[in-house]
Amino acid sequence: MVRMPRSAAELLSFSLVSVRALPVRGASGVTGSRAGVLIVEDDLGIYRLHGQTATLWAGPDLHPELGDLEGIAANERGDTVWAVAEESGVLVELALGARGPTVRRTGRLRRPGSRANKGFEGVAFLPARHSSTRRDALVAVHEHKPRRVCLFSLPDLRQTHDLKLPPEAKEALDDLADVAVDPVTGLLVLLSEASRRLAVLRLGPEGLQFVSTFDLPLPGKERPEGLAYLSPGRLAIVTEGPARLLELRVTRPGRARV
Repeated sequence: MVRMPRSAAELLSFSLVSVRALPVRGASGVTGSRAGVLIVEDDLGIYRLHGQTATLWAGPDLHPELGDLEGIAANERGDTVWAVAEESGVLVELALGARGPTVRRTGRLRRPGSRANKGFEGVAFLPARHSSTRRDALVAVHEHKPRRVCLFSLPDLRQTHDLKLPPEAKEALDDLADVAVDPVTGLLVLLSEASRRLAVLRLGPEGLQFVSTFDLPLPGKERPEGLAYLSPGRLAIVTEGPARLLELRVTRPGRARV
């Protein structure tokens, strides 16, 4: 299903270009970095992908919160990685160095709502040029009860936005599993595990505005868990049951393919 945006200039088009098995038990997040493609494996830590193999890159021995991860993101240079723990909402920052990553706790993401609920499932880097505050920020999605998109400024993690989904997106997405920021347009790409669908939204002065949706070509009960741009023209999605890495080509009207 694809719903047309209010403006054709805002449309992102996705097409599947490759699928490969992942050598991990259960991938829940993915990002590109200077260290290569990094995969979150739930309670085991962050793995670096090498072709058909994966090696532990940062685990709970470096920091205890790395044993309960869901979301992961990198800045545009790929030399800083952030990961969020699902239960605690603690955010850790990993700086890439010649001898491996160094880890520090940067704070805790404030959850929406006032009662016990689901946790943050995904996070993405929002560069200052696409931010209304003109500051770098992190976008985090809260899975359910409530489904929310929250923005936190960097480096202080001050929450600047707590955004509800517009009705069209709320209808299309039964939950929120992850988020990515389109590097060219600044549009947000939200992933739903339950709906097995992407939704594109624009972050405007009055909140989130619906653009379009894209149903993922997944067989059986395969569940999409995480997504990230590996380049302006490539969007990666990791799944469970089975664990696979899908790459989608991203095209934009009036622009050459990247």
